[in-house]
Amino acid sequence: MSARDDIHIQTRRVRLRPLDTSDAPALARLGGDPDVARMLASVPSPWSVEHCEDWIEASQYRGRLGFRLGVEEKGGQLIGSVGIGGTPVANCAYFLGKDHWGQGLATEATSALLGFVFDRFDTDVVEADHFDDNPASGRVLAKLGFEKVGQGTGTSAARLEPAANTHYRLNRQNFEAHHEIS
Repeated sequence: MSARDDIHIQTRRVRLRPLDTSDAPALARLGGDPDVARMLASVPSPWSVEHCEDWIEASQYRGRLGFRLGVEEKGGQLIGSVGIGGTPVANCAYFLGKDHWGQGLATEATSALLGFVFDRFDTDVVEADHFDDNPASGRVLAKLGFEKVGQGTGTSAARLEPAANTHYRLNRQNFEAHHEIS
């Protein structure tokens, strides 16, 4: 079994699994939606399948931080992605297609990713941020135990200008106090 095939995380309602370039058409449609893409740093709108394939290839799991996973519903339908990377502090990111907003699925998927990361890697802090015009993402981070640490300005490939954002941090102890690590 390769390191890439090692990650299959099942939760009550979603499964996290490695992305493959065959996922690119569905992922480009979900993430390239203008309402979704403008909340992400590196995804343009529209998002070409070719660019999405490169995005997937660049973020395969290789046994270290710096990877993205697909998020599937129980029926096997790809609904989004979660990922973690960055140095010296890990940074967490996620998105779901609009049809899956407001159901707690982003919280469930990101919690599973964080549990995997804290269980397998020697990292004690994870950071995240969200654009201020995306308060739902801030609620996801708060439910996961992230604490606000500052304000800033971020850019998005799908926005014309930089926009205000809020920065968060989560330490291992806070996560473990609020979540079961499996």
